[in-house]
Formats: sequence, structure tokens, C-alpha cells
Amino acid sequence: GCVKMFDIDELKIYRGSDIPITDKIVVIQPTLDQIIEFGEKRYFQTVHCLTGVGADFKWQLWDYFNIDYTAIDDFELFKKMIWRSLSSKKYIYKELTENRDKYAEQLKNISEEELADMLVNPLSLILKDIDLADFEEYESDKCPETILYDKEHDVTIDRFVYMKIVDAVRKIHGFKRNNQMPANDITKMFLIDDAREEAMAAANKEYKSVLQPLISALIAKTGQMGNDNIWNTKIFMFFDVIKRINKIQDATLLLQGAYSGFASLKGVNKDRLDW
Repeated sequence: GCVKMFDIDELKIYRGSDIPITDKIVVIQPTLDQIIEFGEKRYFQTVHCLTGVGADFKWQLWDYFNIDYTAIDDFELFKKMIWRSLSSKKYIYKELTENRDKYAEQLKNISEEELADMLVNPLSLILKDIDLADFEEYESDKCPETILYDKEHDVTIDRFVYMKIVDAVRKIHGFKRNNQMPANDITKMFLIDDAREEAMAAANKEYKSVLQPLISALIAKTGQMGNDNIWNTKIFMFFDVIKRINKIQDATLLLQGAYSGFASLKGVNKDRLDW
């Protein structure tokens, strides 16, 4: 079935407001500072994973589950692969640390740092007070498909709630759903192999900061050097300002070219002049 997109108040998000999904689930917006403290790489991996669809996990679905990525819908993918990978490992931590004698062998191979890392909730900067580790898959009389349910806190994530969460998170980060579809089976297998190779190559590369060059450009453009307010900027406003600066620059250069007689605006899309 088709799920209607829910309306998100863009001005409220620009101001940095939370986005209520249900009475128990709220999508929050981190500041640049919070993302840096949490770890930029982990944060963006989490956001990409949460909003990912079959086309983003082509080779993983094929290699690990023998599933054709074009044949799995978003909510099924979330239940099959994404939900567990975005949970904290707090219950494993509890089991290991409370029974150190029983797990002495396993604990030899786990550093204290790795143990502490099990307590980190990957979604702590995205969903308010929600850890997916608390959820189990449930069959509900009210719903024809299984849902995720946190019994302790009485929180439900069904298809509609999942879609609303993902819509909100995409909106905040300026992401679009990956709608890539292959023309035929040969192309599909080629794309799966290609994605696998790309992932393997990326695994050996050093992580390059997404935010650092953007923050640097913004500081250079606005002359706000030494102004600590920038670190308190919420992520939606930050990305929006970056896009706007690019638009203003593009429009300015076009107009300067036209006024100086070096360039003609004939054939230029008028949207490029509207910032």
C-alpha cells in the first residue's frame, strides 16, 4: 500500500525544533558540536543506514540473505537488517560483565574500550530516548504484518511510524530516497558487483570528514572566525545555509557576467538567478 507523506513544518525544523512522530517517538536534531562529540563518521553511517533502502544494500542483501534488492520493501529491509545493526549492545554487555567467569574466554578478545562501546546507542542523536535494543518483533492482531514493539516502554514501530521517522530524518539531512532501478537482470548483477567492490575499496581508505570542509567554507564566507556559535548550529540549518550560499554565489556570478557583457543569460535556467 501507499503511505501518505506527512507534512513537516520546514520553518520549525529550520529553527531546530524536534519532530514528533507519535506520542512516544520524537525525531531530534543534533548540533554540529553533538555530532563531533559523538563521532562524525559513526553519526553519518547511522543516518545513512537508518534511511537506507534496498538499492543502498545491494550486495549485502545478495551475499548474506540471497535477496534481490529490487524485491524487498523498505519496512521489511528495516526489520531484516537495519534495526538490529542500529541497536546498542547493552544486553550483551550486561550478560558478559555480570558473568565474567562464564565468559572468560570471550572476554580475553574484547578490550575494555570495545566493551564500553556496546553501551553506545547509535540513534541517541536521532531518536529521543529510544534504543532499538529494547524492541522485539511482534505479531499484532491489528496489523497484517509483524511490527517492532518495546514492551517495557509500550512503544510501537509499525510501517507507518517507520515511514514517518525516515521521512523526517531524510528531510533534516537533505537526503532523497535512492530510487535506482536496474533495466534488467544483467545490469542488476553488474550493479551488485560494483557496489561490493566499492565497499571493499572504501573499507581500506581513511575516513574523510564531511563536515570539516563545509564548516571551513562557511566560516571563510561569513567571516565568522572565532565565533563559537557555529558549533551550536542544528544540522538542518547548517546544510540549508551551505546550499543557500552556493545558490547565491551561482546567481551572483551569472548576473555579474551578464552586466559586464561577458556572458548572456539567454538559455540560462531562471531558477539559477533566484536565491
